[in-house]
Amino acid sequence: MTDEVIDNEAANAAEETAEDSSPATEEATAATEDHAAPPESEPEEVEASPEEDDSEGPRIEIIEEDPAQQEIDRLEGVVAELQGRLRAVSAAYQKQQSEVAATRDRLKRQAAVQEELRRGEVVSGLFEPVENLRRSLDAAKKGASNDDTVQGLELVLKAFMDSFGKLGLEEVPGKGAAFDPNIHEALTTMPVTDAALDQAVIEVFAAGYRIGSRLIRPAKVIVGAYQEPVGEA
Repeated sequence: MTDEVIDNEAANAAEETAEDSSPATEEATAATEDHAAPPESEPEEVEASPEEDDSEGPRIEIIEEDPAQQEIDRLEGVVAELQGRLRAVSAAYQKQQSEVAATRDRLKRQAAVQEELRRGEVVSGLFEPVENLRRSLDAAKKGASNDDTVQGLELVLKAFMDSFGKLGLEEVPGKGAAFDPNIHEALTTMPVTDAALDQAVIEVFAAGYRIGSRLIRPAKVIVGAYQEPVGEA
């Protein structure tokens, strides 16, 4: 018991000694720090030189576009698009007009052909009566018929031919013309001693007719065939 009391008293004495020495120790520590470390100074700002900025890479400058210029660019784009559409529509319209014109011309040609055929059909029924009249006139000229009869037949024939002409009908070349298989139908050949009459129409048995470029009926003819005169070989 006596030893425990002694120990407690010794511990209390040590604590009091430590508390008394703490302020002095703190003051000594503070003084040492003041002499050991110089006062801290604020860091100076260092401006970067242009050369240093360039070494870091190209400078990117951001330029804001003018709203008015943006609107102008937009409108120009709209105008360009509309012009492109207009050109496309114009080209399509011109192509359509060309097709319409070509169709109109084709229909006109077809109508002209049909008209020629119609007129040919109308007058074809009169060919035989006219040919009979022509033969009668030739016989009257060769026979003993009086001039009045011949003149009467000639007037009738002329009236027929005038009516044919009004319908666009014309007679194809006949006697004396060069033989043309496109408009002539050769019934036979006749020997001729004149070389100029070789392959020429010598006689017309039935006249041929055409309307424009369309042949209605070929002429039925006799064609000359040249032969050297006997004894002139």
